[in-house]
Amino acid sequence: MKGKISIFLTALCLGLTGCITPPRGLENEQFSITSYKEITSQDLSCHCKNIRLGGKIVQTTILPHHTKIEVLSLPVSSLSGKPFVESQSDGRFIVYFDGFIDPENLKDRYITIGGQLISSEPGKIEQANYTYPVIKPNKYRLWTLSTNYYYPEDDWDDDWGFWRWRYQPRYIQPEIRYYLN
Repeated sequence: MKGKISIFLTALCLGLTGCITPPRGLENEQFSITSYKEITSQDLSCHCKNIRLGGKIVQTTILPHHTKIEVLSLPVSSLSGKPFVESQSDGRFIVYFDGFIDPENLKDRYITIGGQLISSEPGKIEQANYTYPVIKPNKYRLWTLSTNYYYPEDDWDDDWGFWRWRYQPRYIQPEIRYYLN
């Protein structure tokens, strides 16, 4: 009986692990650079590094034959390929997509990019000068931020709790949890 239970639990764990794989083409093993902090000046001049980065889209600019996207870089999960929403930013980078992408489709979205690190581009963030790494994408995945309200369990969950709730209402502040889907 114990053997059957352990086999069942092992199969269940393996099955659930398959549910958190990154999108096809954005697996961690394909890329030599998987973090914004790993980018060096030699990588920018090489034009030979495959890179996977992700973050929040902060600006979209339509050019004659391209769509330029500025992304606030966030760490990316090695398991799911999703950016960590509540993490601190590492920096910013630019992605050039061929053709037209409607900026409204990208507003308030998160993205994971797999592509080639091709150069750097000078720019400004408000008054400060900034050098952006530029990525030519091969694969990408857009994510939508969703909100979940979590109510912690009540410690008074017994018969007396009914009377307390009935005569002395107490309001519990929910915890707000963000996730990407």
